[in-house]
Amino acid sequence: MIEKLITRLDGVKRTGHGRYIARCPAHADKSPSLTITEKGGKILFHCFAGCEPADVLAAIGLTFSDLYPEKSTYNKGSSRTAAFNPYDVLKCLAREAGIVTLAARQIVHKAPLSETDAERVDLAYNRLRDAAELMGVRL
Repeated sequence: MIEKLITRLDGVKRTGHGRYIARCPAHADKSPSLTITEKGGKILFHCFAGCEPADVLAAIGLTFSDLYPEKSTYNKGSSRTAAFNPYDVLKCLAREAGIVTLAARQIVHKAPLSETDAERVDLAYNRLRDAAELMGVRL
């Protein structure tokens, strides 16, 4: 699995068993700031410049499902419950809440939302509602 990631990176150097360092593709990295480790069948990576993992993967044309194809995903209406990392869930919910908050501020300042912005706010609302329903909260 780790080969799928490290073969797409520049400046890769092995630093130990299942450990590598490379230049981060998500920013103009002149010296290696991305660490990659394979541990317990999982690939862990971190950019010390602060790049988000999804941005690192997107910069090299990968997604999390490329690295973890067997991982469960949420399908609305599915009878199977998927396991999610609580930190990732809270981070996503905070992002969606932030989108709604920014839209509300724009409206308060009497600045109309574009059609694209209105569609994104609707998506954020639906995601927040779905999350609440998964937790047994009816809105």
